[in-house]
Amino acid sequence: MKKFWRKVLIGSGSLVLVLLVLMALAALFLPVDRIGTRVEVELEKATGAQVTINGAGVQWWPRLGVTLKDITIEGNGPDLARASGSANELGSYSLRLHRFVIQLVPAPLLKKEILVDAVSLQGLQMKLVFKDQPIELEDADLAVTKLQISMEAVQEAGQQSNQSGSKLPVGESIPEELVLAFQGRAKSLLVQGLPLQEVKFKGDLDHRIVTVESLVAQLDGGQLSGTLEVDFEQDSRGWLDFDFQAQQVPSGVLLQPWTKDLAEKLETNLDATVRGNCILGEQDVVKQTLTLTGDVSSAEGTLWARDWLGDVAPYLGQRQDLADIHFHSLSHHLRVEQGKYIVEDLVINGQDTQWQGQGYVGLDGTIDLGVLVKLPSGFTPDLGQWSFMADTLRDENGRVNLNLHLTGMAAKPKVGLKLGSLQGANKSNSGEALKKGLSGLLDKWKSR
Repeated sequence: MKKFWRKVLIGSGSLVLVLLVLMALAALFLPVDRIGTRVEVELEKATGAQVTINGAGVQWWPRLGVTLKDITIEGNGPDLARASGSANELGSYSLRLHRFVIQLVPAPLLKKEILVDAVSLQGLQMKLVFKDQPIELEDADLAVTKLQISMEAVQEAGQQSNQSGSKLPVGESIPEELVLAFQGRAKSLLVQGLPLQEVKFKGDLDHRIVTVESLVAQLDGGQLSGTLEVDFEQDSRGWLDFDFQAQQVPSGVLLQPWTKDLAEKLETNLDATVRGNCILGEQDVVKQTLTLTGDVSSAEGTLWARDWLGDVAPYLGQRQDLADIHFHSLSHHLRVEQGKYIVEDLVINGQDTQWQGQGYVGLDGTIDLGVLVKLPSGFTPDLGQWSFMADTLRDENGRVNLNLHLTGMAAKPKVGLKLGSLQGANKSNSGEALKKGLSGLLDKWKSR
């Protein structure tokens, strides 16, 4: 996904710059009634798409301004690749724009410099498919101000892009002297399966550093907010720093794009604070360089784990309700570094159970995770002839504690019992007997 936004940055930035130059020249040398047609021709040539512009106008005072109305662009990735000479992973795309306004300061044009007083995009609608994933933008407005660039820089960036194609690092495609500020809003944005509403943002681009100083969006009754910076000077691929917060966001909506199975089973509202950084390269580069820390918590909720724990049901006896974890609080400190998702101090406080986790899940799909399960006070798992041995696992509150160890591949881990945690097992020489008695339960989990 990060690669897509890099391409959006380059593609949209280049398109804006081309439009700036084209419309400035059009405003100076073309009749008003030919401006729209000229822009249509140039955009179709650059993108291979079908372009329609239903109105155009020129303002001469106090700023040189050009207005385009009711713009429609319909295209697809293969046609764009042929027109631009650069590969992409786009499917079909469509863009509709109610109004595009640009105001230039005329004097710098004589020195082959572009000084833009303001650029305004109003009523933007966009739909596209990227890597078979839909992305939709509805009723968006974008304002760009304080844009400064020389025509030579625009031409040089275009020549480098044409010569190097898609292999040119993103940072080298952005003219170093390009400076601008931006702010915008959107009624809705669907990206990575997240249905964001009432999106607002503002930031700037200065010396190949993109800063979003404020980003706020609603998500199914909750709120997301944060900041980010992409530094193309530090690394031409883009060095990303980010800091985000989630407040009372439904877990199913927030987790759906990343872990569908968990999203369908966890029912609660999440609060989270996450910060981190990485290089915006290929997927392997992102995994190797990603560093992330944060805290996640929630109030009451349910983890509908019956499907996961179905094989354990025979051992729960009259407490089949334990297959679903109803909890009154959840807390978790998360950390990602060196290709591993570190699980620290994971605590799920159930109504009469508690789950604690420590270890890691590798970004390569491996797992090494310890899970301590505290069963209800007085409850004895149905272990057949060995049920009496469960008493050696009881704590001072009369709760059976199972200390499990998950290893192997996260999708199908091996589950073992850590006998070192057994209270009294050494005294009664019952460790082996208890291990045998619990083997039926553990064999069920190991087979998952």
